[in-house]
Amino acid sequence: MIEDCRGKSARTASLALTLVLLPALARAAALDVSSEYRMRALQYSNLNLDAATPNNRSLLSQQARLGVTLKDIPLPEVDGGEKATMDVAIKLHALGVAGSTTPFQVPFQNIAANYPNTQFVPFFENAYVEAHNLAGGRWDLRVGRQSFRLGSGLLLDDDGAGFTGITARAPLPWWGMRAEGFVFQINNQQTGPNNLDAFGFTLELPTDGLWQLNQLVEKDRTPQVANVTGCTGGCAISKATRSFTSARYQISYGPLVFDGEAAIERGVATPTGPTPLGSHITYSGDAEVVRAKWKQTFYKDVKGIARASVARGSGDNASTSGRDEAFFPSHGHRYDGMERVGMGFGEFFSATPYDAFGGKSTSTVSGLQPGSSGVLAVGLGLTPPAWHGIALDLDYYLYQADRSAGPARSLGREYDVRLRYDLGERLTFRASAAFFKAGAALDPGRSNAHRLAFEATGHF
Repeated sequence: MIEDCRGKSARTASLALTLVLLPALARAAALDVSSEYRMRALQYSNLNLDAATPNNRSLLSQQARLGVTLKDIPLPEVDGGEKATMDVAIKLHALGVAGSTTPFQVPFQNIAANYPNTQFVPFFENAYVEAHNLAGGRWDLRVGRQSFRLGSGLLLDDDGAGFTGITARAPLPWWGMRAEGFVFQINNQQTGPNNLDAFGFTLELPTDGLWQLNQLVEKDRTPQVANVTGCTGGCAISKATRSFTSARYQISYGPLVFDGEAAIERGVATPTGPTPLGSHITYSGDAEVVRAKWKQTFYKDVKGIARASVARGSGDNASTSGRDEAFFPSHGHRYDGMERVGMGFGEFFSATPYDAFGGKSTSTVSGLQPGSSGVLAVGLGLTPPAWHGIALDLDYYLYQADRSAGPARSLGREYDVRLRYDLGERLTFRASAAFFKAGAALDPGRSNAHRLAFEATGHF
């Protein structure tokens, strides 16, 4: 009965959407339709990182998208101003898993909580109106539910769920600079009471490369616990304000591609009970992510790639009471559909500078053992020249906790092997294997774990 209601609701929504868009379609100069389907067969071993009670999972992950954009709908013009137009965009997104009776238990429950629906029932990833050159000015305004990434995703990324709010972009009169401002109201529809406002801006300055200055402010009124020294089991807080500032630089120079971002976090939280020092808890953290890639041409268009990456996020200092030094934005880049991707540091451990996948993911917000926080990750990779269109990726990652209550700081190491075969830009096949060995700070037994995956993706 529930599935029947969902089906009727989806058909009703589709019919209503068609009727609403018909007038705009009649006036639109262009119509873009996009679609995507991806299925992954996944097999995880020892997700608990505990050889005595391993958490093994096998499942099929599905993701589908359908997008429609009506472009260049004319708007009233202003004498002497730029030509004003409007776009109307709708994108439906469905994701879910099959083949597992308990797909959203540890550690997948955090992934499922990021999306409005994970039962392969479509939800609106995008539903917005965008005006170009509004009122004759050289600026764009987008209102509604939209995809958004700030910088490299270190600070903010919707990860395919969509954020509801407003963004505005405009060129500045100095040195070719551009500015973008945003305001989002981010509520998670699958968890308990929560309320998070995110706003900020980006300034871009083109030089030999591209400089970005990013600012994010989180106004978080979700009841939560701050894991700071001096509170047994953490300090309960009623609201928090966290500010993140980052600088990013990107350049592509001949065979070299470089992308680096450094960020600091500052803020204050209001506790609901006794605190170690005064009536506030403060935040003070920092993080850095650097990636470099070298493309080497061997013969005509035969190329190989070498890459290196480093990420670090500060951990909490146990000697400071009432202060949290662990860098931790609420919605940094972590997920891709029902899979954890982190910031590209390993297919199993999927680390960011502030958290990771697997292990005791419910005991701490970072996924690390209590007393450990902040992640230092180093990656080295090689892609030899493709053979008959089949590309091979080889990667090695080493992980360490920035701070640990015990003598050990090693989180582990990982080896990844991936085969890719692309049939043009429409159809892709990938097979991968990731082998992880836990470090003493994550599992004293230093157990082994792995992830095996096969993926087929079609685009149109």
